[in-house]
Amino acid sequence: MKRGKPCSICEHERRHQIEIGLVHHVPMRVLARRFCTSADAIARHSRRHLPAQVRAAILAAQKPSAVDLEALQRSESEGLLSQLVTQRARLQQQGEMALELGDVRAAVQVENSVLANLALVGRLLGQLITHHEIRSTSILVSPDYLQLRSAIVRALRPYPEAARAVGQALALLETAAAKDITEAKAPLMLEHQAVAQ
Repeated sequence: MKRGKPCSICEHERRHQIEIGLVHHVPMRVLARRFCTSADAIARHSRRHLPAQVRAAILAAQKPSAVDLEALQRSESEGLLSQLVTQRARLQQQGEMALELGDVRAAVQVENSVLANLALVGRLLGQLITHHEIRSTSILVSPDYLQLRSAIVRALRPYPEAARAVGQALALLETAAAKDITEAKAPLMLEHQAVAQ
C-alpha cells in the first residue's frame, strides 16, 4: 500500500505550540513565520490532524488569555510547559473516552497521569515547593532519661564509689548535651524550586 508524504507539522518539534496557536486562532501565516514552516502545511494539519475533540481538550486545559505564543518562544522551559498543557488535554480526552467505554481502570490510570502532569507543571512554575526540616533532640533532656537517671542514682546509693563514678560519667554526658543544645543553630530548611534553563 502506497503511503503519502508524512505531515510535516505532526513531525515538527514545536507541534504542541503550533496546535495551541491554531486553537486560539493565531493566523496561520504568523505561525508559519514563527515556526519556520509553510502556512499550507499548517492549514493541512489543522484540517486533517486536529479534530474538534482535541481542540476542545486544549481549550479546556488552558484559558485563552493565558496563551502568549511570543512568550512561549522565549525559553525552552516555556516550550516544555506548553507541551505539558497539550499532553494534559490529550490525557483528559482519553480519560473521558475510557469512562464512556466503562473502563474504570484505564480512567483511573489516566487520572493519575493527569495528576503527575499537574504536579510537574506546578514544580516548573514554582508553585510547589518542597520543605525539609531536620530536628535534633537529645535523649538526655527527655523525661524518660531523667527517670532512668534517678533510678540509677537511687540504686547506687549503697555503693558510694560506683555512684560517684556513674554520676561523673552522667555529668559529662549532660554537660556535652547542654553545650550542643545551646550552640545549636536554627533547623535547616531546604527549598527546591525549578530553575528555568
